[in-house]
Amino acid sequence: MLCAVLMILMLPAPARALTLTAVNDTLLPLDDSTMPQRLGGELYVPYSVFSSLGVSSSLEGGVLSMSSNGETLNFSLDEGYVYDQNLNSYTSPAYNMNGTVYVPVTLCCGKFGLGYSTISVAGETVLRVTDGTAQSDSSFASSKSGEIESAINTYRGNPDASSDPQVQPETPPAPEEPPIPEVEEEPAQKPAHVYLAFYGAPTANTPAVLDELDSAGRLATFFLPTDVSTWTDDTIRRIVAEGHTPALLLDADSSAAAEDLVASLAAANERLALLTGVSTRIVSNQDGCAALTEAQRDALVAAGYRLWDAALDSGDATQSAARAYATTAQRFASTDATLVVQLHHSRTTAQTVQSLAAYMSRQGIPSSRITLSNTPINGAGDTR
Repeated sequence: MLCAVLMILMLPAPARALTLTAVNDTLLPLDDSTMPQRLGGELYVPYSVFSSLGVSSSLEGGVLSMSSNGETLNFSLDEGYVYDQNLNSYTSPAYNMNGTVYVPVTLCCGKFGLGYSTISVAGETVLRVTDGTAQSDSSFASSKSGEIESAINTYRGNPDASSDPQVQPETPPAPEEPPIPEVEEEPAQKPAHVYLAFYGAPTANTPAVLDELDSAGRLATFFLPTDVSTWTDDTIRRIVAEGHTPALLLDADSSAAAEDLVASLAAANERLALLTGVSTRIVSNQDGCAALTEAQRDALVAAGYRLWDAALDSGDATQSAARAYATTAQRFASTDATLVVQLHHSRTTAQTVQSLAAYMSRQGIPSSRITLSNTPINGAGDTR
């Protein structure tokens, strides 16, 4: 009993960023008993979430049994063990919190043939569990935006301005911006090669970015955070299916243990392989590879990873598409080196990509995705 109490006390505080849960195309009521929790580094939901997806459950004698399609998981709440019908054991236990039993999303979905994704809708994050019959994440986000925003306002006790036509939010005056620079159509020089690299987790804007890349016939590299809870599964699958390179993005400084960095990449690769059938050895760091120590870089290279950094930020995350395009094109005209251009998943990214791709075509600037055979480019000068 003492061990059980200590284990509960040592659990990290549940992350509140994931505030809603959806099953297929249905948004669950928003209250404390349905919100996903992050426990021991994994996503958890109440076991009842799986009931409407054909998973039967029973809770007797402190053991929760879940079954579907001949597969079974048995969770002992008191002893913390979990095993399946073949007596295979697993390391992700169930937790009883405030009378609600939470089960690990990754384990349950994998065992019962279900899928899950996390998507950004109306400024909040939704954990969505599906059985393959639901609409795409992008369609769900588009159709449920108003419902989610209303649920959030109700939960927080905020008045829903959209329900009262008399209440209109004040629009502050737009700040004056300096004029957008002109783009040189006959530059004296231009990059020898460009790698378009998208940093961060996919958002509702990413499908439009992929559409523009497809229209332009350009392949790119997508650096995905090692925190797989931020991934949108359908979009990850599409990135790989359309020929782009999936890569991984660390968020580390010199104090991180080298073995922890390797372990986080391995865990993310496991999820990537589960979703797409491929893994990756291309890695970047949020603050640049120069922020890592030589020992950290040695450990990553020894584990088979190659380190990359972007040399140029397009500005699409903070600027209008027209300004991001113009300033990036200006930088293109000032170098004949090979460039890694950092882009994101913002509202302006798709338009920025369209304009940049058209400019690169006019100037004959080649681009490609990063592959393992390419010599790495990074701020640490580590070309291994």
